[in-house]
Amino acid sequence: MRPSTTKLFLALLLLTACARPSGAPAPTSLASTAAIAPLPPTTAPTATPTHQAPPVPPTTLPQPSAAQPVTITAPDGAALAALYYPPIVKPAPAVLLLHMLGGSKSDWDSFAKDLQKQGYAVVALDLRGHGQSAGPADWAKAPDDVRAAWKALIKNPDVDPDRAGIVGASIGANLALMVGATEPQAKTVVALSPGMEYHGLSPAASMSSFGERPVYLVASSEDTYPYTSIDSLAKLAIGAVKLQLANAGHGTAMFKDATLETKLIEWLNEDVRDAKKG
Repeated sequence: MRPSTTKLFLALLLLTACARPSGAPAPTSLASTAAIAPLPPTTAPTATPTHQAPPVPPTTLPQPSAAQPVTITAPDGAALAALYYPPIVKPAPAVLLLHMLGGSKSDWDSFAKDLQKQGYAVVALDLRGHGQSAGPADWAKAPDDVRAAWKALIKNPDVDPDRAGIVGASIGANLALMVGATEPQAKTVVALSPGMEYHGLSPAASMSSFGERPVYLVASSEDTYPYTSIDSLAKLAIGAVKLQLANAGHGTAMFKDATLETKLIEWLNEDVRDAKKG
């Protein structure tokens, strides 16, 4: 055998010895390896119900008694109709309510009931010639009529006479200011839409008689006459405070402003119900 042939033969033997057996599996790539199966999701443990104490039932307060019709005798003997809202606990703070021109004691019903819940005794008066009070209206006699109702209220055995006030609306506000100024036991007067003058009733001359007693003057900006009147009246009483609303109307119509009743009750509670004696 020639050397070149021998070299070729040896090379073929070497290649044959290094060749892979035909039955060996081909190598797998990374992309074709089976993915590791994920662990099943962990289920959160069931929360143990929180055992709360049962709610405490609300305190049950005595329910206010229904309003009672009463009659107040005016100085000239005229019978004036009124509604008396008895207090829950006696002796109680008290409020006298005076309606607007053309109104009646029933205009105050919702407010009077809410005052009852605050612990007050309340009288809502029909002014002469209004509601169930005989007429005709006589504004010259109206201050004495209101004074008679005030005296009847504070002499009521249900009432603490040292904790009483007057609330009025429109012409009733003027009457409340005029009578309250001259009745020292009136802890405060709240006047809704007062005027410098209504039907000859002018409170300005009486305002200085309040001294330092608190007076709450309320009016709505679009109701021009009362709105400007409370500015003038506030300057005449040391303890006067103004509450100026907007788009609320006149007198008891202002209760459509959802904040008004809350503010009035806060005022009365501070200056009447929770007032110190003396």
